[in-house]
Amino acid sequence: MKPAILVWLVAAFFAAFTHPAHSQIPFKIQDLYDPELAPFYHGVASGDPLPDGFIIWTRVTPPGKPRATTNRRVPVKWTVATDPTLSQIVASGNTLTSGARDFTVKIDVRGLTAGQTYYYGFEAFGQQSLTGKTKTAPNGPVDQLKFAVVSCSNYEWGYFSGYEQISRRTDIDAVIHVGDYIYEYPDNHSYSSEQIRDERVLFPHNETVTLKHYRTRYANYHLDPNLRRAHQQHPFIAIWDDHEFANNAWKGGAENHNPRKEGRWKTRKAAAIRAYLEWMPIRENGSSIVRSLSYGPLMDLVLLDTRVEGRNIQIEDVNSPLLYSPDRTMLGATQKEWLKDELRSSTAKWKILGNQVIFSEFNIAYAAALDPLVTGDFLESQFLDIWDGYPAERAELVNFIETEDVENVVILTGDIHCSFAFEVADPVLGNPAYDPATGAGAVAVEFVTPSLSAANFDEEMGEFFSGLLEDSINKPFPPTGVNNNPHMKFADLDRHGYLVLSVTEQQVQADYYYLEDILVPQTTEVWGAGMISASGSNHLVPASAPAPPKNVQDTPAP
Repeated sequence: MKPAILVWLVAAFFAAFTHPAHSQIPFKIQDLYDPELAPFYHGVASGDPLPDGFIIWTRVTPPGKPRATTNRRVPVKWTVATDPTLSQIVASGNTLTSGARDFTVKIDVRGLTAGQTYYYGFEAFGQQSLTGKTKTAPNGPVDQLKFAVVSCSNYEWGYFSGYEQISRRTDIDAVIHVGDYIYEYPDNHSYSSEQIRDERVLFPHNETVTLKHYRTRYANYHLDPNLRRAHQQHPFIAIWDDHEFANNAWKGGAENHNPRKEGRWKTRKAAAIRAYLEWMPIRENGSSIVRSLSYGPLMDLVLLDTRVEGRNIQIEDVNSPLLYSPDRTMLGATQKEWLKDELRSSTAKWKILGNQVIFSEFNIAYAAALDPLVTGDFLESQFLDIWDGYPAERAELVNFIETEDVENVVILTGDIHCSFAFEVADPVLGNPAYDPATGAGAVAVEFVTPSLSAANFDEEMGEFFSGLLEDSINKPFPPTGVNNNPHMKFADLDRHGYLVLSVTEQQVQADYYYLEDILVPQTTEVWGAGMISASGSNHLVPASAPAPPKNVQDTPAP
């Protein structure tokens, strides 16, 4: 989702944000290869940890011209060990890859020990890959779990210095990516940063529409050294959002898809799914990403698809009579019942939902007072791609959590390029059952991670107006003095970064880390804020410091 509020403020206060065309840099994607990594230029990755295993992944680039190697079958050896030198081997095997799956390799390793760190690598053409580090999920009690939560990594807009910071962490159990891992836009799109445009050349140069396009874009991303290092050091647990397909995608199409020029949506969607499953370390289940992972009695992680599995087309007008229809769905009937079953049957202390778009109410109509040229209805209509556009289904899920007495539900979200923390109640305003001072009446909490690099509000509409919005969005707003978002306990609209979720028996804490400058490959980070929810409270309070590190630190991969 491209932050739609820019339609309002940019139009009202800026004549235009133009980016003059620039000539394409005359090199091929192969010029991004690090020769020392041949033939594993795209590094290694792992993901979807289980108590007895995980996925390991790589991509082999056969020598020779790409067209000449398309039909070639390449043997690959893989090894898993308990030490960084890969000498204490616990599993190994051989496999084949070919152009049919873009020379990617994905192995579902099983039979391992729960809650243990492992190291892995690959061999092809007599060469060794980088050594990766990963770990299995626990199946018994643990004191603490930690996850980096990321979203919205736009290659052209900035360096992936957030991934570089994540790669340095030695107590992360996994990286949860809640979507927009890639962006489909062409090179020289309006999201580009002039300062680094020629240093972050995008491949392919055109918008991604075909299987070849999507494969090339993933290859481009995996050649980024910061992302490659993050994958090398930590398992990823990933779900897609819209930009892995096209902006504001839904089951049957997308805002950024023109069937007359770009062909059938069904074909494009299938190509995007295929490339994602080839290039991401995800356990495959047909064309679905819906799944759950257990982290022992402390936590269950439930991963949703609010994009292309069941979602109805977005409504564009908040006054549409269809908006509150009980037939409108974000999840689809099958996924919704599966989600209810997962929540109802979970015996874990915490139920963490991996979700793409903001679940909580996002009340923005009040901000029309900042611009007399627009109305509150207009502003609300810009945010109907999130769960506000599917209010009946949201109310159904909130009611289910409440009536089934499902405790300690935490929702992780990305998409909007900003940081938020919500207490989840429905409705928020005019609801006597909800007390924002204590959290009474709330059924869950939601943490929204900022964009890793994609443009946030201040970069789209200017620091002044972003600041006005940030200062008013969850505070009493004159002249009425009403807080229109009392459930929104934290908001930051203008910084890039990620959050770290720390989970214990007593509480969850979301720590928001922000990058000093994404226009340089390596940068420093600062702790911006932390929000805590005690077990059983569904209430958020500010933290005075980051959550403490885990007692046991992993040895990084070399």
